[in-house]
Amino acid sequence: MRRIAVAGLAVFTLIVAAGCVQVEIPVPETTSDSDSIDAGGADELVATIEMGAGRLAITGGASGAMDAEYDFTDTAWRPEVRYDVRGAEGLLSVRTPSEPRFSITGQMRYDWRIALSDEMPLDLSVTMGAGETELDLGSLDLRRLQVTLGAGDATIDLVGDAQHDLVADITAGAGAVTLRVPADVGVRVVGYQDGLGSYRADGFAQDGNALVNDAYEDADVRFEITLRRGLGDVTIESVE
Repeated sequence: MRRIAVAGLAVFTLIVAAGCVQVEIPVPETTSDSDSIDAGGADELVATIEMGAGRLAITGGASGAMDAEYDFTDTAWRPEVRYDVRGAEGLLSVRTPSEPRFSITGQMRYDWRIALSDEMPLDLSVTMGAGETELDLGSLDLRRLQVTLGAGDATIDLVGDAQHDLVADITAGAGAVTLRVPADVGVRVVGYQDGLGSYRADGFAQDGNALVNDAYEDADVRFEITLRRGLGDVTIESVE
C-alpha cells in the first residue's frame, strides 16, 4: 500500500507539473417561470416576500397586483405564491419552499424579479436570508415597509414622488446597506448607534438619538425609518 501511495503521488506530481490537470464542473440547467396576478377587486395590497438565499429584486410597474419572473436550478425551488382578497385588501405571499433542497455550490442560481402595483396603497414586508437585495420602491404607493436581512449586500431606494408618510423598519445582520431617500421629504432615522461598522448619512444632522434631514421640520410628507445593523457599513444618500 505504501508503494502504491508513493507511486500515485509521483504520477500526480508529474501531471500537475506538465499542466495537464483539467477539472470541468457541469453547469446545471436553469428553469425560468413567471406569475402575473390580477388585483381581483382589491384596493390595497399587503405583500410578504420571503427568500431563503439568492438574488432578489423588487420594483413597481406591475400590470396587476404582481408580475414576477424567476430563474432557478432546481424545479423544487419554484417560489410558493398565494394571493387572497379579503374585503378591500389583497394579501400576497411569495416564499421560498419550506424544503428547497439547496445545493451550496458556485453553480446555484436563484433569482427573483418581482414587480408590484404602483396604483395600490402598499404594506410591504421583505425577508432575505442571504444574498443580494435590490429594492427599487420609489414608484410604489408605500405606506409601511419592513425589511429583514440576514447576510449580504442590499440597496433600498425610496426616491420618488412620495405623497404619503412612510414608516419603515430595516434590520440587517451582516453586509453593506445603502438607503436612498428623496431630499424633498422629511426623513428621520434612528438606530445608527447599533452594530459595528461605519454609518454615513450625508446631509443629515443629529437630533437626540436620531438623524434628520434639512426638510424634516417643515415637511408635509415624512419618512420615519428605523435602520439597525449587526455588522457592516450603512450609507444613507439624500437624492434631489
